[in-house]
Amino acid sequence: MSIDDSACNLASLNLMKFRARGRRVRRRRVRARGRRRCFLAQEICVGYSSYPTPEIDANAKAYRQLGLGYANLGALLMARGFP
Repeated sequence: MSIDDSACNLASLNLMKFRARGRRVRRRRVRARGRRRCFLAQEICVGYSSYPTPEIDANAKAYRQLGLGYANLGALLMARGFP
């Protein structure tokens, strides 16, 4: 569910960027650097964004709905040797 007349700002972490040598994933870097940087960047974007109506602008800045997902999950699984 979402708030009426609002916007949810979404971002994705590119999981292939967190791959170490070989097949391992640097999980600590994903948790520490990835999440913090993405949410900080999203907070900055919400503050400087313009929205189509004043209601959406007010609600987006008041509630700051943010979402974080993953990109390249399939590529990471294939690179690690999973079918």
